Amino acid sequence: MKWRAFIGGIISGIIMSVFLKVIEELTHLRVYTLLLNVDYIPLLKRVTSNEPLELILHLIVAVIVSVGWFVVLQKINLTKQKSRISTIMMAMCIGLLLYPSTIMSERTPSLSSFPSLGFWLLGHLVFGILLSLFYKRDK
Repeated sequence: MKWRAFIGGIISGIIMSVFLKVIEELTHLRVYTLLLNVDYIPLLKRVTSNEPLELILHLIVAVIVSVGWFVVLQKINLTKQKSRISTIMMAMCIGLLLYPSTIMSERTPSLSSFPSLGFWLLGHLVFGILLSLFYKRDK
């Protein structure tokens, strides 16, 4: 089960990254920049503007979230449908909780940019939906 969560985290994290990168390229809203942003983490602040390293950090977080969430799902033993819905909701909650971090950087969208917030949440919805597809309830 955990290997599915690991693979799911990587694939969902990559697709979310590509989605937000395309949105940023098309709209010039800095949602991909926000996804990779580590300006507010003192030890990691030095990797700012190193896109490959920032992307690797994002994927590590995606895998940690994915594996951790799948462990939780196994413990609470929900049905497959409820597990998928809760996975999507978890991803959306993470998006809502992380969006305010935009105020900690000059490189990211304004907190009041509703189009940026919308695309940011859409990216997290994509992540949640994709991640939920990797859930397979053990019998």
